[in-house]
Amino acid sequence: MNKTTLKNLTHAHAWLGLIISGVLMIVFVCGSISLFRHNIIHWDSQYHAPDPLSEQIVPISTILDKIATQEHNIPAHHGVLVSIPQSDQPYYYTAFETETADGLHIDHQLNFDANTGQLLPYNGEDFYLSDMLYLLHISLLLPYGTEIVGVITLLFFVMVMSGICIVLKKLVSHFYQYRLSKNKDIYHDGHTLIGVSSLPFTFIFALTGVMFNLSIVLQAGFGFAVFKGDIPALIKTAGFFGQPNVEYSGNPVSNTHANTILKDVQEKYPNHKIARLNFFAMGDENGEVEVRLIEHNALIPTTHVIYSLKDASLISEYHAQQAPTAATYTVLSSLHFGEFGGITLKFIYFILGLGCCYLILTGNLLWLEKRENNRQQSKRGLAFVKAMTLALSTGTLIAVACSFIGARFAPFSWTRTDLLPTLFFCAIGISLLHALFNSMQRKAIRQAMVQQLLAAAVLFAICPFYDLIQVLFGHAPHPYLLLDVILVNCALLLVALFCFSLGKHQHATSGASASESITLKSSVS
Repeated sequence: MNKTTLKNLTHAHAWLGLIISGVLMIVFVCGSISLFRHNIIHWDSQYHAPDPLSEQIVPISTILDKIATQEHNIPAHHGVLVSIPQSDQPYYYTAFETETADGLHIDHQLNFDANTGQLLPYNGEDFYLSDMLYLLHISLLLPYGTEIVGVITLLFFVMVMSGICIVLKKLVSHFYQYRLSKNKDIYHDGHTLIGVSSLPFTFIFALTGVMFNLSIVLQAGFGFAVFKGDIPALIKTAGFFGQPNVEYSGNPVSNTHANTILKDVQEKYPNHKIARLNFFAMGDENGEVEVRLIEHNALIPTTHVIYSLKDASLISEYHAQQAPTAATYTVLSSLHFGEFGGITLKFIYFILGLGCCYLILTGNLLWLEKRENNRQQSKRGLAFVKAMTLALSTGTLIAVACSFIGARFAPFSWTRTDLLPTLFFCAIGISLLHALFNSMQRKAIRQAMVQQLLAAAVLFAICPFYDLIQVLFGHAPHPYLLLDVILVNCALLLVALFCFSLGKHQHATSGASASESITLKSSVS
């Protein structure tokens, strides 16, 4: 590659990184923490969680009968989702959608005591933290956010490829190089080292991010071009699982067959976990139930089986391995979420995600270092870029930490779906104001970065220490929640350590830079 091409590629890499860095930081921070999404739900609800399971639980037919007595108007093709009690979920979780006379659809989520079958006051919407972080990861909680994140991940994929081309010539000879003499060298070598080390991780995440967030656009284009707009035909041809399509016959049947179906599935698939049952035309002789099974530590973990509610007979069985397209999509999904590797792989993904956050931050610092030495650069424009970089990097860390604190300490009567997003974006806004106030002076903006990183470290450590104090005073979580609480608190302490180490490093390098500047001025004079 000639020098001109390499120079143009480096400029494109730097500018693309600067443009997408803010959104990318939110995606990576929230995505890394969302690896523990289900653990966070238990962490969030530990002081309000239901009692553990007893030896005897009510049959699933009892729960279906209780839903039926409420006389909801549930369309046959929408289904009633039921998650059965497990050791880590000691209650029946149900979700369904009703239709009003005006054609409006209303979502319902009901939880039932597994021991008595009574409706629980426990509401999953009261524990919104996990869902909010995941929604920030995939859509930024913005209109058309999914498409925005899709475009950003596409540009990130371009950056990964361009970064490989930039360092390819010196990839082996300079891999272990990490100079400590100048800030620019530290940022450059750290950026290259983390970028190359995490290359398989960033490549997979960029690829799967585009696949998830822009799949609807690709499906629509391909569907209209080849299948003349018939998207269901496209999905069927690709071999993806299709839900049952049934209609009410008007002839009721007993829900007791659901107990037989559940027992049959447990006997036929002893190595699988029953993720959910989805009842279509519940209580009708045309009704069918889809049972979704998960095989642990498998790249293609999901199996779907469909039974008739009339006589509990098996209708069909589906596994993604039956279709190459569906199997490829499932494998890429498993690689993205890391479910097949258990907790160990999730922590590896988590640490790599924090490494990518460092990658984004050092890339922006490299750009700023270069522009600060350019006398023709507009000071006001550079100050604004500094402030935005700081607010959307360290500010994102502060915002996530504030969300955890809000979930833990805010009064339970406050609506979490309104509180937590407001808290998140207000924290980023305050970080931006703090950065703008310190952005005109080179030394001040570095001090502001150190201050924000140390503030984030303190904020992330608050909840783990609070939970530890509660345990010391005898307020321990239920045994079935203990592992999840420990995992999430360990993850929070790891982020706190990451922020503290980065802040301490920045403080040391800023001090060294100041000493160099004083020495240089003295020698000139």
